[in-house]
Amino acid sequence: MMYNYEIAGVAFSADIRYEYTYNLMKSYLCDDSEPEFTLTVSDEEIEQELLLSPHEVTLPVCESIALYRKYIYIVMERYDAFFFHCSSVAVDGEAVLFTAQSGTGKSTHRNLWLKNFGNRVTVINDDKPIIRRIDGKFYVCGTPWRGKEGKGENIRVPAKALCFLSRAGENSIGPIDTASVVARSLNQTIRPDNPALMSKLLDLLDGFIGQVDCYDLRVNMDDEAALVAYNGIFNNKPH
Repeated sequence: MMYNYEIAGVAFSADIRYEYTYNLMKSYLCDDSEPEFTLTVSDEEIEQELLLSPHEVTLPVCESIALYRKYIYIVMERYDAFFFHCSSVAVDGEAVLFTAQSGTGKSTHRNLWLKNFGNRVTVINDDKPIIRRIDGKFYVCGTPWRGKEGKGENIRVPAKALCFLSRAGENSIGPIDTASVVARSLNQTIRPDNPALMSKLLDLLDGFIGQVDCYDLRVNMDDEAALVAYNGIFNNKPH
């Protein structure tokens, strides 16, 4: 069936066949805006996602992934937006992103912020937010694709900081070499095969990195980790 959605401020319709995908995306249903494009995925595209997945997945899950992949390329081309693999939180109305290889502890670190700062913190998206440039400013946007725990909200928050997270015995935060940030960021997004889209992605990443504060964040997983990170980002106290 065809349903109307709005994600990252972009209205579209999508042909949904599986209940799993409908339930995943239902908090983004929107009948108030005229759809700007329509997403459909074929049986062949769903089967292709099944073959590409490194894990055992179902066809309904593959439908949701195929829709996400198509959505990403359209909004990248038309709406200055890209996907970023991270856990993202809003703190007093500004977005902070924690990115790292899977299994490093992004979600665990996010939980420390929730524990220490309470209702000042909202999880935007714990896995696949959209970053979109609107009138020259970058925003972190919630999406239905929120990771294993399903943490996230249908919100759009101005981007403040990007933290490259790694494990360490002691907590520390400091500036990161700007020259390496684009390369490291490319590992956390979807890189299109189309040369024009790839050029667009590089332009967006360059603009995003130039606008936000970028940090090397080394943490253990005690409460101090969130406090050290917060002070470095918001109080300009690298540790």
